[in-house]
Amino acid sequence: MNLTFADRAATLEITTYTHGVKSALRKAGLFMRNEASIALEVPPGASTSRYADAVKSVLRATNRAELFTQATIELSRKGHGEWGAAADILISKPGVVLIIPNGIPIPPEISIALDEVVKIKSMKPSHLAAAIKSITGIPTSAEEAEALMRYPPELMFPALRPGRSVMHALARLSVIGDQRPGKVSRSSELGVEDLPGFGAATTWALELADDIRDWSAGIVEWRDVDCGLLISGPPGTGKTTFAAAVAKTCRASFISASCAKWQSQGHLSDFLKAMNRSFADAAEKAPCILFLDEFDAVGDRSKFQGDNASYGVQVVNALLEALDGSKRRDGVVVIAATNHPDAIDPALRRPGRLDRHIEIELPSFEARKGIIALHLRAEMPDDVLAEAARATSGYSGAALAQLAKDARKRARRARRSVCAEDLKAATPPLFVVEDELRHAACIHEAGHAVVGTELAFGKVEIITVLREVSLSGDRAGYVGWLRPNPLYRSRESYLNEISMFLAGRAAEDVIVGSVTDGFGGSKGSDLHRAADVATLMEASLGLGEGLSYSSVANSEDLEELRRSDPVLRRRVERLLAAELERAKSIVRTRRRLIEVLAKEILEKGTLGSLDFQRLLAKDLR
Repeated sequence: MNLTFADRAATLEITTYTHGVKSALRKAGLFMRNEASIALEVPPGASTSRYADAVKSVLRATNRAELFTQATIELSRKGHGEWGAAADILISKPGVVLIIPNGIPIPPEISIALDEVVKIKSMKPSHLAAAIKSITGIPTSAEEAEALMRYPPELMFPALRPGRSVMHALARLSVIGDQRPGKVSRSSELGVEDLPGFGAATTWALELADDIRDWSAGIVEWRDVDCGLLISGPPGTGKTTFAAAVAKTCRASFISASCAKWQSQGHLSDFLKAMNRSFADAAEKAPCILFLDEFDAVGDRSKFQGDNASYGVQVVNALLEALDGSKRRDGVVVIAATNHPDAIDPALRRPGRLDRHIEIELPSFEARKGIIALHLRAEMPDDVLAEAARATSGYSGAALAQLAKDARKRARRARRSVCAEDLKAATPPLFVVEDELRHAACIHEAGHAVVGTELAFGKVEIITVLREVSLSGDRAGYVGWLRPNPLYRSRESYLNEISMFLAGRAAEDVIVGSVTDGFGGSKGSDLHRAADVATLMEASLGLGEGLSYSSVANSEDLEELRRSDPVLRRRVERLLAAELERAKSIVRTRRRLIEVLAKEILEKGTLGSLDFQRLLAKDLR
């Protein structure tokens, strides 16, 4: 049977707890006498429901399920009336196991009916390591298990998702910190003004802080506050960190939840109760930031199929109701995070719900410097930070946090403060680009700039070719464009875009006499982007050879169309070939300009808009 993500996390958690449960049951003498009635007190801060599941698992494994499973009950901190139900069971059954929260006083009439009251010991690193090995097959050291246990279970177990190594899970956890999903806490010590690399999201948060102050003072009504945000971006870009920092800046409470957390409660009714509880808790603590992680797990009603379709539809409908701007939402700002915004039901993003969408990209060079410095917690020379930032192009915020953590660990083991050598030791090496390859890269980028300018693709702002690159997905060079944003685009403008994408290869082929594999082979490459534009023209926009239409939402949809439709694929290939020849024709005409431009890029490394316009004015042919 295939386990869902939530089921897998729950199974891992229950398996970890069974070690402590077995010890407690053994201490209570359960395995020696079937008629014993005992109470097990869970460790401080632990989930009684998870420990109840662990008890049931142990009882089933020891052939005591029939006697004890139905009698195993969970007592909450609030429901004092449940003691009456416990008393009834203790009177009517010869063997009972009660699961009680930590620190709850047991009434005398219950205590006298029990044979033993035993406290379950907190889980040990060895218990966690054994459970991870049992469920995932991944060997885990005692040191790694101990590091995982620094985080609360509701964060730790979901972080150990399928396909993740333990180190990856720790890197993810180090960014999120000790924020407990579904629990109210104050946010981290950092506000959004302290976090580098969030751009438009920072602006939104600072404006929100002003609005919340005005709302608290009675100056504005809540309906005038921008209180719904969807943030998206690659894994590890700090979406959770950002949400917690918003709470700090806004001087608001912070509640973190997720669909996985809600789903772990059980069936649909339990899911809906958990979801409504999160919204109710947020309203009670207003002003409050309610953060909903992995929001795409909710799904899109138009794509639900099979036996689970009804379940999914009810979940989306309930969430729509919870998000609607009624009085119960006053003072509650919902920030939802996703890696896949296109997988979210459009109704969830309509006005009054999550109507604002901001994409958080991988950090830029300057942002990487700031993130590394932030996590190092020590002064560091700017040139050392710059070198580390150059070597970590393509790193997420989580990966940069892990790099800084490794540097701090090195210093800690040496019993001293962190220094430049620690950061250098943790940073991946930079590799010098050989002259021949760098010359080809300069020709490549000059080809993009000149062909794009000839075809009025946009205005060149910067051209860069690096002298050193890392192995973290860094490109040797790029051209930055300032482009118009027309209401409608012509077929010619799409063809010009494709030709510009292919111009780098065209320039290498015509001038250098050979091409490198940097032109394609990866997502975001020139070939990938050109193929997507061509596919969009042929399959959706009606600007190609045929007039077919397919609904596409992202690059993956376009790639699937090319894979599944050989006729479409041949049309795309013909279009790309034609635009490559057009780019080559322009390169031959402007070869002199491209060569002079490439020479300047080779010498300076970077050319700005004014330098490029100066060379254009010479009309070199």
